Amino acid sequence: MKTVKSLMLGILFSSALLAFSTVSFATEDSTAAEIKTAEVSETETKVTEAKKEMNITPKFKIKEIKTTIGEKGTIQVEQIEGMKDLKGSFKTTVADKSILSINEKGQWQGLKAGKTKATLDFEWDKESLEKIQEKYPDHQLIKQDIAQELPVEVTQPEEKTVDITPNFNSGLVSAKIGETGQFKVDPMGGVADLKGTYLAYIPEGAGREIISVDANGKWTALKPGTTEFILDFQLSDESLKAIEQKNPGSTLIRRDIAYSVKVEVKPAGLLDITPTIDSTSINGKVGDTGQLKVKPIEGIDDTKGSFVTAIQDPSIIEVDAAGKWTALKAGTTEFTVTYNWSDETMKKLAEKYPGYEFSKKETTQVIKVTISENTTGSVKPVGTTKPTGKQLPATNDSSTNGFWITGLFLVFLASIGWYKKSSMNR
Repeated sequence: MKTVKSLMLGILFSSALLAFSTVSFATEDSTAAEIKTAEVSETETKVTEAKKEMNITPKFKIKEIKTTIGEKGTIQVEQIEGMKDLKGSFKTTVADKSILSINEKGQWQGLKAGKTKATLDFEWDKESLEKIQEKYPDHQLIKQDIAQELPVEVTQPEEKTVDITPNFNSGLVSAKIGETGQFKVDPMGGVADLKGTYLAYIPEGAGREIISVDANGKWTALKPGTTEFILDFQLSDESLKAIEQKNPGSTLIRRDIAYSVKVEVKPAGLLDITPTIDSTSINGKVGDTGQLKVKPIEGIDDTKGSFVTAIQDPSIIEVDAAGKWTALKAGTTEFTVTYNWSDETMKKLAEKYPGYEFSKKETTQVIKVTISENTTGSVKPVGTTKPTGKQLPATNDSSTNGFWITGLFLVFLASIGWYKKSSMNR
């Protein structure tokens, strides 16, 4: 019995201990959960607060300054993302201010050769800060107190030169007679609209007959041919000053180089003016005269010139410089003839066909001549002209003799008729 009581007491005691342990474990688990929840909440709060902070610490686009004495520049600050036209002032420190200077606008200038260091800082102005805050109203603006250090090196500048040796838009002129063109000088030292005088050294003689160039650079093709000349350009004081202002501190140099221009001038057209005699033979009788004629040139009236002849037998026919021929005696011969246009006709041609080149073939024409005896003295001239003056009939002309016989026969018949009529009236 005693043993059973002891067993029951043991069971009760164990149950009490088990119940107490369960409550304790539940309490501990609940506390741990609360602590963990509090830690998560605190972390989330910190993350939320971190997202609302905005770093506006200025950043510079330059990492070093390498320049020459006298050269200038400006330090640029990167803009806040999504914004522009933000302004402020620079706070800089240069270790050796005799080498480089930097003002509050970030403008720097090399002063003397050497190496040093510059410390850069920047403060956004009030207006820029307000713009940033308006752009990001839920953010806290944070600027870190960080300065950027830049290495600085200033060296002696290399000598700057500007080449003012003239160069032109063309080194070849290919044109027809009468055409014109314009030479233009290329820009110098960044200046395009240059003023000055053009100088053309054209060879004397044929060269100057082929092309002309005035002081403004205008050229004119004068006559067919080829030549070559040197072209130069003298800058005006105004243009020299403009180049110097465009390139301060630079030395203007001019190289001793000749600019050569080749020229080829062609005629506006080609016109054949070879004369053509309009007859190939002369047939006539002694004493006849006539006129050689030349076919006219197209578009030219009243052309003039002179004939040059070479007659095999000058005793049969003669021809003067005007082309008039005279039959001297019966016989056959031939002569060659050429024709030269007069200066007056050539002038008319030049006016009619300006810029044209005239070609003339060196040819001669052969004229055959046949002259017969003039037996009646009333020979109708053969050739291009009619005989002048009144001709009397010759006594041995058969037509004249027939005329007289017919007349006498008619007189005889008339006499017989008159005699019969008289006899009947009686």
